[in-house]
Amino acid sequence: MTKNIVTSFDECARANASRVAYDEMGTTTTYGALQAATNTLAAWLAKQGLATQEPILVFGDHQVQMIESFLAALKTNHPYIPVATDSALPRLQSILDTAQPGMVIAVDDFPSDQVKVTAPVITREQLDKIIATPQAFTVTAPVSGDDLAYVLFTSGTTGSPKGVEVSHDNLRAFIDWMLGPDFKLPHQVNYLGQPPYSFDLSNMYWWPALLSGSTIKAIPHDVVENFGQLFTALPKLDLNIFVGTPSFADMLMLSPAFSEKQMGGLKFFLFCGEELTVKTARNLQQRFPHAKIFNTYGPTEATVAISGVEITPEMVAHCDRLPVGYAKSGIKLSIWNGDQEITEPGKQGEIIISGDSVAQGYMNNSEKTAKAFFTLNGQRAYRTGDAGVLDADGLLHHKGRMDFQIKLHGFRVELDEVRASLEKSPLIKQAVAVPKYNRDGKVTHLIADVIPQSQPDDPAALTKAIRESLQGLIMPYMMPTQFVYRDSFPMSANGKIAIKQLISEANK
Repeated sequence: MTKNIVTSFDECARANASRVAYDEMGTTTTYGALQAATNTLAAWLAKQGLATQEPILVFGDHQVQMIESFLAALKTNHPYIPVATDSALPRLQSILDTAQPGMVIAVDDFPSDQVKVTAPVITREQLDKIIATPQAFTVTAPVSGDDLAYVLFTSGTTGSPKGVEVSHDNLRAFIDWMLGPDFKLPHQVNYLGQPPYSFDLSNMYWWPALLSGSTIKAIPHDVVENFGQLFTALPKLDLNIFVGTPSFADMLMLSPAFSEKQMGGLKFFLFCGEELTVKTARNLQQRFPHAKIFNTYGPTEATVAISGVEITPEMVAHCDRLPVGYAKSGIKLSIWNGDQEITEPGKQGEIIISGDSVAQGYMNNSEKTAKAFFTLNGQRAYRTGDAGVLDADGLLHHKGRMDFQIKLHGFRVELDEVRASLEKSPLIKQAVAVPKYNRDGKVTHLIADVIPQSQPDDPAALTKAIRESLQGLIMPYMMPTQFVYRDSFPMSANGKIAIKQLISEANK
């Protein structure tokens, strides 16, 4: 068990001083250099007069200086707030207004002239100068216990983004689980580092990597956006562990090189952030027949993920939708209907999470904290807003967002269930189902946004063929009445399909 994540990093860095800790497209940093940089920056931070636990906003992409800044903040008892370079200005302003950080470390150019910021902004030039002059630092009072380790702002697709307050012990419990017997991840291997640090999924690669003597193979955002660069670089990274969303894996499978034949070292796939579909898992098992695929589940408010399960060929062959796992140690899952617990095998309701991973709440937002967090049997608990079912063995099955359930012609319809049914067609590569509303706000019909196996010359003929291929595989009331064919889906910065954007486009 990890006592303190900061001192554990230092111990690992000393034991692996000459090993490469970070590799951003060929620019490498050893554990020794990383530790020295974090100590130097921590020594400088300690002299800046910041109050204990005053947050530090870190602005950038996938540069090693992001990690150096996070660790230096933690060493001096400050939570870090990771913000991606491509953040919209209103979002950035909302984060600044809510968090009131004591300092901004700008690894990338910070738009100080376009937002109102009262904290000092440390430019990249200043940061490089600080780190270039090594200083010794003794860690005496790092972030620990219930101290905040990071504040991660949610995507904010509805209203202002909320700052989720994650403590040291929340994060420690997650890391211990990831590096424990449930996953059996090897040490001193190569992790794919693609999810941005503003997405909590990034904690699934960078913390396990840096506490196991492993190397983070970081891919900047502009490379991810350039398929030619991405597909050329990928086989050269010598990856062992993939961490990402299913949508990102689907994107990588557009390249024939993403296979065991050319990437034989890739043995672990860790998924979180959105639903892992049967189709994606099946394609991966065909591409990487000897790799282990883990499906995990958890909201940002419960520290990345709180359940996991290895996806077997038997599950892929027999499940319509894949399970999202068994609760990790220290977590209790229950199913609720409103404020009433209804936890029984097979009974569907809202997933409630309680235990050591549940965050402290939303930063400076007591109203939203009170709505989402409560105390259950003496432990912090969180209302997820996700629908789910626990089976008799305690295996959790996710049934989509409660707010993605609609009423259509008297039937309750789950949009994720429609998508899963559509993807049973051999003519469909990926699908998303979205509702069409009338002026009264009632759903009139469903629209299927589809990436077909091949783009049609005759869309009407393809629609007819899809309908025929799904006979007996989809309930008649769930069959969309309109099909829209696409080359790709819009994606969020976190690598998820932008469902709410598709719903908005369908209802303009």
